[in-house]
This record gives sequence, structure tokens and C-alpha cells, in this order.
Amino acid sequence: GEIFRKYPHRSFDVGIAEEHAVTFAAGLAVSGYKPVVSIYSSFYQRAYDQILHDVCLQNLPVTFIVDRAGLVGRDGETHQGIFDISFMSAIPNLTIIAPKDTRELVDSLRFAMTYNGPIAIRFSRGTAYVGFRHAEENIILGKSQIIEKGKDVALIAVGNMVEETQRAVDALKEKGVYPTFVNARFLKPLDDELILKLAKSHRYLIVIEEGIKKGGYGEGIESLILENQINTKTLVMAIDNQFIEQGSVEELREKIGIDYKNICEKVLEIIK
Repeated sequence: GEIFRKYPHRSFDVGIAEEHAVTFAAGLAVSGYKPVVSIYSSFYQRAYDQILHDVCLQNLPVTFIVDRAGLVGRDGETHQGIFDISFMSAIPNLTIIAPKDTRELVDSLRFAMTYNGPIAIRFSRGTAYVGFRHAEENIILGKSQIIEKGKDVALIAVGNMVEETQRAVDALKEKGVYPTFVNARFLKPLDDELILKLAKSHRYLIVIEEGIKKGGYGEGIESLILENQINTKTLVMAIDNQFIEQGSVEELREKIGIDYKNICEKVLEIIK
């Protein structure tokens, strides 16, 4: 590709060898480089031991580009990138960012180049989300972004689900309902301060993520609220413990129950 043409001495195609790719990156990092590894979400599963032991145990500055994170449509069941949040969140020293759009993806990569430790940036397959209409903020480690301030219900969306949730927020406004809308951005570490503040000031928190619910971002939020004994209700809109068949992303989101219509219905049910 273009990177190989532009930087022939700084680019390495290791073939379909994910375990080797990550260990190779660890070796480069130990030697003083800041390597970037680009692998599909579903194929990082093959390199779990290498991520954990070769990179994170040694706290090496390797950037993991997690491409095709979330539903991938018609690539098939084995390619659905729905497990990476769960299996990466368990690893000490690893930071995880889920940018909401193209600008934030570029900013996240720039942030990763200044960050001295392992970091994963996850983004979805398909047409990139561009032209986001809200003012951008500098990326600060572990900080989420409040897109819109509302009341009663707070919607916290992960990565590519910010676009879907925005559609829901726009539809709710037409009905006179104004929820708080948050871009999670950092999945690890959690923005404890903001989440607890939202929990204390809203009756309900709804987390929307295009990943498996078990061990996901939403469960982390539920645990945080429970540990702090805050009396607010939470709902995690994610994928139940199942493998997902192939199909268009729109069809699958609707079937799973995480499309904008389902988000609208949940909010309207809550505020009755």
C-alpha cells in the first residue's frame, strides 16, 4: 500500500502471522522504536498471549490498531470484531481508545505516538464517519467527552455507536426529550470522575456498544456504580453471549437491538 511505498524501510509485512507480528513489535519497542501493529479485531484473538506477555507485561510502547472492530457485515461469523473490548480490558497496562469519527481517529493516533505504553485504537469497518458537528477537544488520557448536556437519562456511546446514538438523540429531540449524550472515547482507563458525576445527576445511564456485553465497557460502568453505592439504574445495550451470523450491519444492529430505533424506544420507556 501507500505506506510501504512511502516508507519502504519502516514498513514490514509479516504475512498472516499475528503472533509473530506482535512479538516482532515488542522486539522493536525494546530496541527503542514506537511500532504500530495493524490487525483486524477478530485476528488479535490469535495473538492474545503475545499482547499480554510480550508487550503489556513489559509495558512497551506498542500501538495496536484494531481494525474492523464491531460488526463487519458480510465478512462472516469468524470476522465479527465483537470480543476485543472484553479480552483487552482484562490486560494490565493496556490503554484502549474508541474514536467516534475520522478526526478523532487521527487525533488518537497522534496521542498514541506521544504515549509511553501499550495502547489500542479500535475502529469499525465501512464508510468513515466524517463532519461531526460538535467542537473537538484535545484528547486527554482517560477522559470521555460530553457531546450534549441534558437531563434524566444519559446515553454513553462507544466508538462507531456514537453515530447511531446521534440519530437517536436527534429523533428524541423532535419528541421534546433531551438526554445527556456522551462519547466514551477511553474505554480503559474508565473516566471514573465523569461516570460517577453522571450517575449522581441522572436517573438512568444507558451504555451503547457494538461488542459482547460480557466483560465489556458497560459492565465496567455497572461495576463502578455498584462499588460506589450510587442509586441510579443502568442499562447496557450490547451483544448478549452469542456468536453473530453474517448480514448487513443495519440488519444485525436491528436484530440485536442496538439500532437508533431501539435506543429511542428504551429512552421513551424510561421517562414515562
